[in-house]
Amino acid sequence: MQKDWQTLLHASIPLAQAMQVRVQAQPDGRLALTVPLAPNRNDKGTGFGGSLATLATLAGWVETQRQLDQAGLGEGVEIVIQRGETEYLLPAEADFCACVLPLTAEDSERFCRLFARRGLARLTLQVALYCGELLVARFRGDYVAKRADGT
Repeated sequence: MQKDWQTLLHASIPLAQAMQVRVQAQPDGRLALTVPLAPNRNDKGTGFGGSLATLATLAGWVETQRQLDQAGLGEGVEIVIQRGETEYLLPAEADFCACVLPLTAEDSERFCRLFARRGLARLTLQVALYCGELLVARFRGDYVAKRADGT
């Protein structure tokens, strides 16, 4: 069964609904998160830095869960961001989106193997933020996945 990521985000994280986050599937299975500029603008009429960082953080959270789901390990998992860093390159002057850069098969397998064995694993993700075709920011985040039941 395909997960309804948009409904999950809006129900689990109220800020995602306030930002009007929309989830779009990519041909390779990854997901892009998009938002309209209007509810995410700053006093200059461009994308608010906090909205860019939040969208990137959400994209990484979804990708971490997606990796575990694909490995059959996604039930009963708590995912948190441990560290995140955003580099702002250009102002976002219209709607913008965040897409996690592809993981290597080795990184994905290592993360899932460690989680399966210990019930705790860390995944570092890179996220690109675009306004149209223009790269406006880069994000790097460390996510920690833990079995909710503590086993």
